[in-house]
Amino acid sequence: MSSHKDKIAKLAQTLEEWDYKLDRLEHRIKDLPDELKAVAEKKYQKLLDFRDSLKEKEAEIKNASDQAFEDIERSIEDAVETFKLLFEDVDVNSKIEGI
Repeated sequence: MSSHKDKIAKLAQTLEEWDYKLDRLEHRIKDLPDELKAVAEKKYQKLLDFRDSLKEKEAEIKNASDQAFEDIERSIEDAVETFKLLFEDVDVNSKIEGI
């Protein structure tokens, strides 16, 4: 099992990678046709909300006890899976339009 610090470092790295992907996605959404842009922007906002939520959890987990760490870690895993699904949905929709 990874240590508390290892898991925090992994989460920080994941968030950094997501920031990069979200930045690229934001630019792709701007080039979408208007009829798709509104839907993509709503999904993009959900991604930003999940990212912000995970950043808050990252701050919490840095000071958490072992039991609290496990509880927060479970909620992070759920949020990560949801983020991945939302990102894939937005990414696929933007690729379909050839952007």
